[in-house]
Amino acid sequence: MEATTMQAVTEEEYAEKIKVVYPQAEEELIDFLNKCKLNNKEVMLCPRCSDVCDKEATAGLANYVPYVQNR
Repeated sequence: MEATTMQAVTEEEYAEKIKVVYPQAEEELIDFLNKCKLNNKEVMLCPRCSDVCDKEATAGLANYVPYVQNR
């Protein structure tokens, strides 16, 4: 089993990384699918919640954890 290190990033950086993975609220599903197809990306559909995401970008996002500073 390969060990991976988690990297803490700010909430803003994490939100930017999320934008690549999931379609935006104003973006049509067909536009997101076409964007992934043009970039030769695989699209993944969650069987539990029917969420659509970019499979490769989701795997890359697994190494990041949002870090919240105490205010």
